[in-house]
Amino acid sequence: MSIFADDVNFSFQGAPDAKKADLEKSYRDEFAHPEQSRRWIPKFEEFQCSGNLGFVRSTWRLEVTSADGKIEIKAENRSVDILRLSEDGSWKIFRSLNYPVVAPKNDDGECHLIFNQI
Repeated sequence: MSIFADDVNFSFQGAPDAKKADLEKSYRDEFAHPEQSRRWIPKFEEFQCSGNLGFVRSTWRLEVTSADGKIEIKAENRSVDILRLSEDGSWKIFRSLNYPVVAPKNDDGECHLIFNQI
């Protein structure tokens, strides 16, 4: 949780925005499975910084390893994280925009981008 600023605003498509306490609860719930090993694995695609602000564009995969060693991909999300340089010299995420790699399916079973529905 140390990567998140105290005033973080985490947005995930289709869900209410989350604050730091919401994220902490979510991560505790997600990783409270002693029968499984769970890891979020990033693939960093782009990053830049200027002064005390920076951004990272990446894809994150949630890998779950069962007790028998079977690995399953449970989620894959794209993100844009905006970071701010803290007074202690560390970079902290204070805004995060996230969405699934695969677009949600509509009632007809098709994946549609919002601008195609207008």
